[in-house]
Amino acid sequence: MDGFPSKNNANILQQWSGLFKCHGGESSLHALAHWRQAQRIGWPTRKHEDWKYTPIEMFLDQQFIEPISLLINTDQCNSLALNIEAYRLVFIDGRFNAKLSDPHIGDYRFELVKNNTLQTLPDPIQPEFFLHLTESLAQETSLIYISDSKDNTIPIYLLHISTGKAVNEGKINAAHHRHHLIIECGAQAEVIEHYVSLSNTKHFTGARLTVNVGDNAKLSHYKLVFESHTSYHFAHNDIILGYNAYVKSDSFLLGAGLTRHNTSAKFNGTGSQLNINSLLLPIGKEIGDTRTYIEHNKGYCHSQQLHKIAVCDTAKAIFNGMIKVAKHAIKTDGKMTNHNLLISKEAEVNTKPQLEIYADDVKCRHGATVGYLDEEQLFYMQSRGIDNTAAKKIIMFAFASELTENITNKILQQLVLTYIAQRLPKDNV
Repeated sequence: MDGFPSKNNANILQQWSGLFKCHGGESSLHALAHWRQAQRIGWPTRKHEDWKYTPIEMFLDQQFIEPISLLINTDQCNSLALNIEAYRLVFIDGRFNAKLSDPHIGDYRFELVKNNTLQTLPDPIQPEFFLHLTESLAQETSLIYISDSKDNTIPIYLLHISTGKAVNEGKINAAHHRHHLIIECGAQAEVIEHYVSLSNTKHFTGARLTVNVGDNAKLSHYKLVFESHTSYHFAHNDIILGYNAYVKSDSFLLGAGLTRHNTSAKFNGTGSQLNINSLLLPIGKEIGDTRTYIEHNKGYCHSQQLHKIAVCDTAKAIFNGMIKVAKHAIKTDGKMTNHNLLISKEAEVNTKPQLEIYADDVKCRHGATVGYLDEEQLFYMQSRGIDNTAAKKIIMFAFASELTENITNKILQQLVLTYIAQRLPKDNV
């Protein structure tokens, strides 16, 4: 289908508009500006190239409502949280929960701002409808300041829990999270962004994280999406790098029935380095869509990306990446690699890596591969007594290992491996 009746599109916009007004969005200049941008862009359809393979027409039959949260006690929270040494901040259905969060977070400075009093945040690097939707519907914004301190060797841990409770069947909680990190000059930090579901009740998560990385600053960032297979997860991470900054961002997208994850970055200072990696493993009838957009605006910067996707059953996956080099960004070195593995004959993947270069004296390259499981490898292992399912699991773990082996926190690494194991082919595959 190329598109959908404008009446349906108007109905879904009217539904989101009702939520916007219910939130009191018109009293916030920030929210109002983004809502107007969402209206200007309009509801995306398959006629838009960027939405050709992401079936958001399923939203036209859904009714999204203001989240109705269940009470979560400490034991429930701990059972969902990572068991690691970190300063924990907990957000339930888009709202900060002080009782479940750590009362002291070292030298990090945390400020919770209601959006009707919010001052201007950085402009989106790659604006689109759902980005503006999250900006306009988020009720509060977390501002986290990271200074040059020895105490920052302890990670800051952002735990997001969706309870999924709705008034009645057919209505879906829609929660929106908004965070902004300021990593000051010379500072270093590790940030873990973690999304989980309390139940299998269908829900929508909108998430937006923006990061300003100061001169000579360093950031290690992990994004973990472990939500239920009935959920929708739409996220936008923006990273702005100053002079001689270093950022490594790893995303493990191992949940949600429909995932669309965007990472955008902008080099605003020379001599900086950025590593972006992701692992996407859709199973069943899930659909995973991961996208990156990198702007090299200054010279002598290096970006490297590795995105791996393994698709099981009748699931589908999409990758779209862009490296854009500005006219004066000489000595840019950019590399983008996307490897895709199809576990079944019914699995599907669409990949589109792109380069847009306006400068001379640069080194940029991209590559993508798509293939099925190697039958010779399977036969070799089976001939040595390894059954078909176990052989597939070994190949899958090997496929993901290039990303998982780079997780420095061993507890976090083991958790990711556990989630990967839960999504590997079962005995009947």
